[in-house]
Amino acid sequence: MASILEKVNQPADLRKLDYTQLDQLAQEIRDTIIRIITQRGGHLASNLGIVELTLALHRVFDSPKDRIVWDTTNQCYTHKLVTGRREQFESVRLEGGLSGFGEPTESLHDVLAAGHAGTGLSVALGVAQAQLVRGQAGWVIAVVGDGGMTSGPSFEALNNIVGLHPKNLIVILNDNGMSISDNVGFLTGWRQSVVTHPEYRAMAERTKKLAKKMPHGEAAYRLVKRFKAGLEGFTLPTTFWASMGFNYVGPLDGHDIKAMERALKQAQRVKDKPTLLHVITHKGKGYEPAEQDPVKFHQPSSPLGDGSGAPTYSKVFAQTLVRIMKDDPKVVGISAAMLEGTGLVEAKKAFPERIYDVGIAEEHAVSMAAGLALGGAIPYVSIYSTFMQRAFDQIIHDVCLQNLHVVMIADRAGLVGEDGKTHHGAFDISYMRCVPNAIVCAPKDENELQHLVYTSYKHNGPFAIRIARGAGVGVPLDTKLRALPIGKGEIVRQGTDVAIVALGKPVTVAVQAAETLAREGISCMVINARFAKPIDSELILAAAKATKRVLTVEENVLPGGFGDAVLEALADARADGIAVERLGMPDAFIEHATAAAQRKRIGLDADGIAERVRKAFFPTRTNGHRSKVKVGEPAGV
Repeated sequence: MASILEKVNQPADLRKLDYTQLDQLAQEIRDTIIRIITQRGGHLASNLGIVELTLALHRVFDSPKDRIVWDTTNQCYTHKLVTGRREQFESVRLEGGLSGFGEPTESLHDVLAAGHAGTGLSVALGVAQAQLVRGQAGWVIAVVGDGGMTSGPSFEALNNIVGLHPKNLIVILNDNGMSISDNVGFLTGWRQSVVTHPEYRAMAERTKKLAKKMPHGEAAYRLVKRFKAGLEGFTLPTTFWASMGFNYVGPLDGHDIKAMERALKQAQRVKDKPTLLHVITHKGKGYEPAEQDPVKFHQPSSPLGDGSGAPTYSKVFAQTLVRIMKDDPKVVGISAAMLEGTGLVEAKKAFPERIYDVGIAEEHAVSMAAGLALGGAIPYVSIYSTFMQRAFDQIIHDVCLQNLHVVMIADRAGLVGEDGKTHHGAFDISYMRCVPNAIVCAPKDENELQHLVYTSYKHNGPFAIRIARGAGVGVPLDTKLRALPIGKGEIVRQGTDVAIVALGKPVTVAVQAAETLAREGISCMVINARFAKPIDSELILAAAKATKRVLTVEENVLPGGFGDAVLEALADARADGIAVERLGMPDAFIEHATAAAQRKRIGLDADGIAERVRKAFFPTRTNGHRSKVKVGEPAGV
């Protein structure tokens, strides 16, 4: 059978196809996504569920004149395939290839490069208003799915959409019942009311039995679907959306292209109020493993990265938290739709009443933690670093200003690989270090992590721990937990020529770099700083005075980061004659690649650290020169 996908080079090509051809095209798209994403990782289940909806959108609307705003853009693989990027799709998430998210630099069809849920409705409203102000024609369609409607900013935008009522904006709720973990709260109950309502279930069973007795199977199938759609519309509590001021249409079968096209055209004719189309899709559709376990296959891990075989930092954190929870009933955990990713799913199995998943609502999670602390609990809020930054105001105002015992785990801190610039944990040291009362730290390995988690339990105040993505170093774990002295680092390797002061995961590669440099006659001390706030000023100052050369290493942006903290400490001590270099993530957004490739690109691997030492402090040793260095040779200041 000839491929239809190979003939689709632009959205207009979709309008030439009949519905039989569209069904074949949908299957070809699913086959392509499954083949490529299972090889290299990426957002799989959500993209398999939105194929038909995407095709319907591009048949009814004229992109890019009509602007489709995806929230979040992790569900736009079909969109990429039908907007001129089919031949490049093999490169998705690879270095130099297509992004796994929307990317306006790739195509005029992409409005937004977004990886955080809950922003699409606000952006879409802004785009729609801009078109009206400028007198431009065209529709704006906001597609909110994969849990984005559980985010607080989505409801702020809905309120404003009703207030402004732009005549050129349509909202689509792509309801697959999932964020990453199962959706929580009101919307989940609202959706479940359809499939669990006694009248619905009874009618569905009766019509199925009737269909089996009828001689014309296809006609019976259509009858069943009409009964189903009509009853869903009857039993669903649509008064919520109506009372908000929306013209509600649905629920619609998100895998019925013809029905969705009809509904979209109907929405274009409504003028008295904004329209919200409720589309029911099945996450993972067409790939049985993803249909059975959409959480696991939301984003299968990339097989391209390196792994030590050790437990992940997230798992070690969760295991340590469970140990503490067993001994203290006041300890609780909070996640924002990331129970699996943060490891808290295991803690929830052990303590189902003391682990809270609040949905994609990071601001609420942190404020709720503040309330828990005010009530006498000890909350651990575990959120990916890239998402924790959304709760910056709550961290300042509700936690640190009140000086409450809230522990914030910034998971996936530093470079994260193929997810790229929307997901790097690049800023948490900078935005946590500037807040009064906060303790900020990062473990060099998984054993130190468990002790820092215990330290945070013993410290009565705001405490932030940043942990890296993926597997630990592979060191054995102590059986007994102990509290580490706050604000104290350690020397992990002695040296006389240079002090390499590293924080978190870079400590291990700093030691590797020191071993390389030792073979060249450069003696490097390596310090595990452990704390970014308060830093061990005494230890760092002593090392700086002894070596006269300091290199700081961190996986955080340099502005406001750990290196700046070291410079501040040296300035406060009025230390003179010391050459200081900072190595970290540059003041730029780092594009997708494997994490190893990203570290190599910006010099945060062992070779990069060694080369920075040579260039900064021993410039005559660059370009392959390997003469021995005299101990005590003056620093290049």
